Amino acid sequence: MIGIKLKVFIIVVIAILTCLLGNNYGKAVFADNRESVDPNKETIYKVLSNDEKKADRTIIIGDDKDYPPYSFIDENGNPTGFDVELAKAAAEAMGFKVKIKLGVWSEAMDELESGKIDVIAGMFHSKDREKEYSFTTKTTITGADVFTKNGKSIRNISELRGKTVVVQAKEISEEYLKKQNLNINFIEVHSSEEALKLVSMNKYDYAVVSAVIGHYFMKKDKISNIKGNGLVINPDDYCIAVKKGNDNLLFALNGGLQVLKATGKYDEIYNKWLGVYEEKTFYQTVIEYRGLIMVSVASMLLLILWNRTLKKRVAVRTKELLEANEALKKSKQELLVSNEEIEASYNELVAIEEELRSQYYRLMKSEENLKKSEERNRAIVTAIPDIIFIVDENAVFKDCQIKDTSVLIMPKNEFIGKTLWDVLPPKIAEAGFEKIKAALKNNSLESFQYEVDMPVGKKYYELRIVKCRENEVIAISRDITDERKNQKKIEFLSYNDQLTRLYNRRFFEEELERLNNKENLPLTIVMADVNGLKLINDSFGHAAGDELLKKVSSVMLNACGDKGIISRVGGDEFVILLPKTNELEAGKILRRISELASKEKVESINLSISFGFAAKYHEEEDVFEVLKKAEDFMYKKKLFESPSMRGKTISAIINTLHEKNKREEQHSHRVSEYCNLLGKAMNLPDGEIQELKTVGLLHDIGKVAIDENILNKPGKLIDEEWEEIKRHPEIGYRILSSVNDMAEMSEYVLAHHERWDGKGYPKGLKGDQIPLKSRIIAIADAFDAMISERAYRSALSKEIAVEELVKNAGIQFDPKLVKIFIEKVV
Repeated sequence: MIGIKLKVFIIVVIAILTCLLGNNYGKAVFADNRESVDPNKETIYKVLSNDEKKADRTIIIGDDKDYPPYSFIDENGNPTGFDVELAKAAAEAMGFKVKIKLGVWSEAMDELESGKIDVIAGMFHSKDREKEYSFTTKTTITGADVFTKNGKSIRNISELRGKTVVVQAKEISEEYLKKQNLNINFIEVHSSEEALKLVSMNKYDYAVVSAVIGHYFMKKDKISNIKGNGLVINPDDYCIAVKKGNDNLLFALNGGLQVLKATGKYDEIYNKWLGVYEEKTFYQTVIEYRGLIMVSVASMLLLILWNRTLKKRVAVRTKELLEANEALKKSKQELLVSNEEIEASYNELVAIEEELRSQYYRLMKSEENLKKSEERNRAIVTAIPDIIFIVDENAVFKDCQIKDTSVLIMPKNEFIGKTLWDVLPPKIAEAGFEKIKAALKNNSLESFQYEVDMPVGKKYYELRIVKCRENEVIAISRDITDERKNQKKIEFLSYNDQLTRLYNRRFFEEELERLNNKENLPLTIVMADVNGLKLINDSFGHAAGDELLKKVSSVMLNACGDKGIISRVGGDEFVILLPKTNELEAGKILRRISELASKEKVESINLSISFGFAAKYHEEEDVFEVLKKAEDFMYKKKLFESPSMRGKTISAIINTLHEKNKREEQHSHRVSEYCNLLGKAMNLPDGEIQELKTVGLLHDIGKVAIDENILNKPGKLIDEEWEEIKRHPEIGYRILSSVNDMAEMSEYVLAHHERWDGKGYPKGLKGDQIPLKSRIIAIADAFDAMISERAYRSALSKEIAVEELVKNAGIQFDPKLVKIFIEKVV
């Protein structure tokens, strides 16, 4: 009996050691399905809306640039490492396009929170981090170690109490040590490599970094005077992280990890990066397989208990058998033979029963695993917008999985069992068959794009094909119609101006290079500048300015036809390239443009364009010198044409204002006359009096840009409307300052709502800081406003208006000017 116990004990110990030393258990297991927020919470998968399906599938993956072998920049300047390769492969397996952005770890965490990146490829999981991030299933398990000089050792982290320790900023091991309340003085650096070098150079005695990363840098940098102490600090799950609440992306990445595990790609990436460096201590192994050890110990205890029970039963059975044996000896030989046959049959039945029970348990386990696998597959199919086909080596459709069957070109039951050639056009079917053969032969991922005519129009698809069985492939079809449309739109905008639809500067520069050859000589270059764009923007708003640019573009296109290539190269600047056209012919085209432009108006303003042109006649001439000549010529013409056009525009603007509001026209004329009378009463020179009359007439020109509904509102203005009205002095200033001989008057318009006590607008000028003519306009403007009929009140008498002027003299108005106005004008 002692021998039996010993054998049982040896068998159990051997089983435990075999499990502990096995290589395969050093890798991460993907079956735990832990959610990043609450392990007990039921998983809810969100079905993407149509808008989300059309969204760009490109994601940005970030990580630490100095965290090898997990993430780093290699000698060629490329991002690489276990985190980068695994996260990229998982995202691409789910159809995402991937951009990699590595930087300082702390900045990477900030960029994930701010949305500048979508994913961090590797982050240690912790309860605290679950508040800000969502984590995938674990990709590996690792812990930190304490690295010291060779002559110094440490057996427990409690020996770090009160010490100075170098750590990587925001790394999980620092967070863990801070929670231990060891009063450690932390020196934060940007990378684990920097931490190890500081210990190697005797700057500090201790550095706490990831064990794998520490050994990596010791080997890479040939650091031989430091060592790891074999401690296991905070062994924890290492996961891919997304911003909290980004459940769709988290689910897709978990799906990608499942695909990598199923295809063996995960093992390949793991062995490539971590198999060389990851060293597990006995304690780590015991922690990782504590469940298996507990099961084994429990099994051993059960075996011992079963052994003792069996011993008692054997003793009782032995006694019974001895008694039966005595009885059997007295029986006939036939009974002995019969007993032996029965006993043999019994033992055979027991063995059969045990085998059937074992097979039953295996069948139940397989059924449970199959059920879980089917649930995962259904969830993946529901979550992605793609069509999943199973196709055999002969291009026969075997199965199809899709959430929305309406996107199929025919019902599922009509194409299952048929070949590609029965369902798709021959050219597409042949291309698909070639990709299927390549995937089966090379065990590779194959893809191609194709288009299909649908009732709603032409649709574009991308088909990805990968081997799933010896003679079958999975083919995933994705609708990329919107991506194609967006691509065409991007291509158009890369060479065209969005507002005018003309070519842009990029196209112009490339086209100029292309046309710069003798076949296109003479090559005439025309520079065009739209006069008064800023003035119209300031007066009527940018929508009117945009309309002006569109009309100018239309005029040029109509005049040039297919003779010229027109590009908008600046805000109000255009270039026309006229290949095989001399200056005489170019002049005719420009006269046609000017003639058409003179017939167009924007907000009652005639279109005005200044042109300059030059031609290249000989191959040795520098085309850029020709361009400069055309530009200089255009600016010379603009010096003569622009001032006249601005003056005409000012007149048109004031006429537009008066047409919008007749009351404003009458008010402006009365204010102009009051300014004239007050100027004469003050004995000002005739020139200044004439200037006063003009600025009085133009003082409210800025109201042309104010909403007509606000100007004519019958009731009291609300705060927002009053703030809009208060903009008119600044708008008037910008309009008038664009005309050289009105620059000084624009200053008077700007300040005509300033107050003597400094509480006016827009600058808050006070007393004599306010220009004299602005103070005169303020009195004339206020007096006329009081004695005139308004939409929201009746006109006041002159007596009341005078009382108001006197009351506000020295507060709102210049007291001396008020006295002169009352005594000599009113």
